[in-house]
Amino acid sequence: MRILRSLESSYGPALLALVVALVLAPSATAYEVPSELNEVAHVYSLGVGEIRCPTRAEWEADWASSFGWAYTNVRMDYTVLGPVVCAGALGVGRADVPAWQQALGALVLAHEAFHLRHWRFRRNEGKVECQALANFRDATQRLGASAAQAEELYPYALALHGYKVRLFPQYRDPKCVIPPWEPPTTTG
Repeated sequence: MRILRSLESSYGPALLALVVALVLAPSATAYEVPSELNEVAHVYSLGVGEIRCPTRAEWEADWASSFGWAYTNVRMDYTVLGPVVCAGALGVGRADVPAWQQALGALVLAHEAFHLRHWRFRRNEGKVECQALANFRDATQRLGASAAQAEELYPYALALHGYKVRLFPQYRDPKCVIPPWEPPTTTG
């Protein structure tokens, strides 16, 4: 406090206001806000919120990145997807993006979109994950995959879900009916 009073008396209230503004202002970030991801997320969030894709440096500097692949601020209605997730979601349907990463991107995007949605289960990881799995095929197609590609990606989504549930049991909803995967039939 003594430093602030000294600044005010030495340099005037303008400098004091500038120093206070710089100290209290939130750090500005240049997160990319991909319209294609927001359009898909808005289908499941019912138009609520914003999807943000940080650079690798921004993601690593973000304290919340240490908790997972993405996070949603339910008070401010925005989601931040990690770089691997963003690249996966933006690369759905493309041969140059690994299938597991496409599935991760689509599943996490759908999952976080259900956190953005203003419904009574938005803070329930199990209910949100259930909705993400139930809508996975639709989400992948909205992101650019064909119906056949969506089917090919679904086993990866199921494997990712199983991995998540083993690490974090709260992602399992005992009442969830997970849509089954059936292997493709062969002809000839």
